[in-house]
Amino acid sequence: MTLSLRILAMRNFIFLGLLMPIFLLGATEMEINNEAKQVIYQYAEIIDSRNFDKLDSIMWSDFSMSGGYDLKGIDAFIGAMNYLATTYDSTMHFIGNIDGVWDGNIYKGKTYCIASHMFVEDGQSKKMDMGIIYEDTLERRGEDVKFINRSFNLQWQKTELLDPQ
Repeated sequence: MTLSLRILAMRNFIFLGLLMPIFLLGATEMEINNEAKQVIYQYAEIIDSRNFDKLDSIMWSDFSMSGGYDLKGIDAFIGAMNYLATTYDSTMHFIGNIDGVWDGNIYKGKTYCIASHMFVEDGQSKKMDMGIIYEDTLERRGEDVKFINRSFNLQWQKTELLDPQ
């Protein structure tokens, strides 16, 4: 289907209120990219819920993190997360832009994130926000897609008091 015909078809489906066919157009490419996005979103959910034992569902055993950290292997990463869990009462990762491409079985892309870290210091509740750009590499092995590397690139950081609850 040519691009102009595809746009016309999408416009007509929207006009008719038939939203489902829009998702079917180009579904193969969309579904493939959604696999990477699903893994990226699962990372935030697993970290924020502190279900670190589930990290092996989204990370290969030879996973590494670089940037502000130099962690080799999923066990080293889980150890770092357990340490951070003792430092911060909770975290909340907001995922923004996700942009990447597949080349065979390797996905390379960038994930923009604001990671909030809540903690108490000197009796006051505080929040440290970090603006992060992750450079992600995911790999498909068989039917599974998981992280093989994540590079942590801190853009900015701000700590502020939280309102009393």
